[in-house]
Amino acid sequence: MNDIRALTPLVQKRTEGIQTYYFQCLRDGAFLVPESRYTYQAAFATEESLIKQIPMAIDGNQLKFGSDQLLDLPAGVYKLEVWETIDNVIHAIYPSDRKLRFTVKENVLDLPEGTVSSLTLDEFKRRFDDIANHFHPGKGESSGTITANFKVGKVETAEPDQPATVELVDQSDGITIINYRIPRGRDGRDGKDGKDGKTWEPYIADDGNWHIKQDIDPEIR
Repeated sequence: MNDIRALTPLVQKRTEGIQTYYFQCLRDGAFLVPESRYTYQAAFATEESLIKQIPMAIDGNQLKFGSDQLLDLPAGVYKLEVWETIDNVIHAIYPSDRKLRFTVKENVLDLPEGTVSSLTLDEFKRRFDDIANHFHPGKGESSGTITANFKVGKVETAEPDQPATVELVDQSDGITIINYRIPRGRDGRDGKDGKDGKTWEPYIADDGNWHIKQDIDPEIR
């Protein structure tokens, strides 16, 4: 049976290219010296598919590859096998009875740049108040503001790393439709959809001011 030992921790930050990973091959419990007549490859896969294959170099009685060969590998956890090939045909696979685990951790460049991924209630209200300052229902042009009637349009949920957006659509009947795209919070540890399941819906009340009301998913009441 083929086996392989990782002599270096199989983890790196994404885009970091300064590490070298060393491996020792074994067969039936005995150390095996890699042979130059073979070509060795490291194969990375997810649960669904093969993602990447990179060549490995022989270094004495060990095999190695560098993290600079994985700069384009997204953050995630991968299954790793080492293939011994002849003329691009697999001759042996290490290990025989399992797969190694290789982890690529995200770095700060993977975080959204210049955006708020999870809005607090105060930040959410501030963004919509900024827009409301330009429109005051019921007041005329003499007051220096614009007369407009508002109607809430679509309220869509975006991914956590997307910015919150507000779209104003002026209609011919003088009504301004306001569409919202609001990022959901990142998944909480206590559940797939977060801890409390609360969402917030903005609206304009009869007093002409912006308000935000809490809407709780009926499935978690």
